[in-house]
Amino acid sequence: AVDRAGEGTSINFRQLSYFVKVVEAGNMTAAAQRLGLAQPALGAQIRQLEDELGVKLLVRHSRGVEPTQAGRLLAERARAILSQVDRT
Repeated sequence: AVDRAGEGTSINFRQLSYFVKVVEAGNMTAAAQRLGLAQPALGAQIRQLEDELGVKLLVRHSRGVEPTQAGRLLAERARAILSQVDRT
């Protein structure tokens, strides 16, 4: 888990990985299929991540999802974090 100085935020690598897949797919259903998850379970993980961070990460619309400004920043940082973890 990643903690922000005393704020008690708990984010895990799985949530970051799921979030990146959703952003890359642009669609929750497609991302869920690629991850081998049920779409409601993936949606719940993304909502939990948004709740933990206290910010909306995705704009949901009829064609799929788009990251908000905060979502784009998180996706960029998450890719870097996950890449570093893989290299380690």
